[in-house]
Amino acid sequence: MNKKFMEVHHHSHTERKKWTHYFWEFLMLFLAVFAGFLAENQREHIVEHQREKKFAKRLLSDLRQDSIFFESRIRILEDRQKAYKHFLSIMTKPVRATDSAVMRGFLSLIFTAGSSNDFTTATYNQMKTSGSLRYIDNDSLTTSLQKYYDVLLARAFHDSEGADKFFTDYIISYMTKHFRFQDFKATDDSLSHIKNVILNRSAESDQELINIMGVWNAGSDTQLDLQRPARKQMSELIKMIKKEYHLD
Repeated sequence: MNKKFMEVHHHSHTERKKWTHYFWEFLMLFLAVFAGFLAENQREHIVEHQREKKFAKRLLSDLRQDSIFFESRIRILEDRQKAYKHFLSIMTKPVRATDSAVMRGFLSLIFTAGSSNDFTTATYNQMKTSGSLRYIDNDSLTTSLQKYYDVLLARAFHDSEGADKFFTDYIISYMTKHFRFQDFKATDDSLSHIKNVILNRSAESDQELINIMGVWNAGSDTQLDLQRPARKQMSELIKMIKKEYHLD
């Protein structure tokens, strides 16, 4: 009996662990959790950087498409300015120009009309809508992108739409009332007759045509004033993205 009591008493007084033992256990557990946190954070950082670079490549591709468009569009607008000067000289000569001369000058001017809505905004719009702009770590680049797409490009796009509407509402309307469409070749819209006729032509209708084309040309000046700074911003963005992400 005494022996059993002594054995139970002996086991109930096993040696307690020191506080340092628990401290080291806690420390090791903390370090393991912290290391896991750092690893997961690093993994997320790598994934976000990959997404950032992927978007950067797509933005660069879009901007290069805009570059091609701007070169074409600005050249068209500059050609339109030259064509308008030639047209105005025909319309304001002391001797009244022939119908054929007026129509040739007019055609050379409207041939400078072209597509004005070819900006490439798909990638930026997707990033903006999905909140993916946060992937871009460079604040200066984000600000430049917002300035280009939300301000400069938006203005240029809106003004181009207005020019297209003016062309339809006024120029096409004038042609419908005063020109004979059988005088134009169906293949290239050039004149098909040596002697052409302008219907109901008068000093007033000539002045109306001068006014219409003058307003259209003034719209070209405005478009150039908007598209040139947009093109400059686009070129700077291309350089920034190539430098930031080491892209060719």
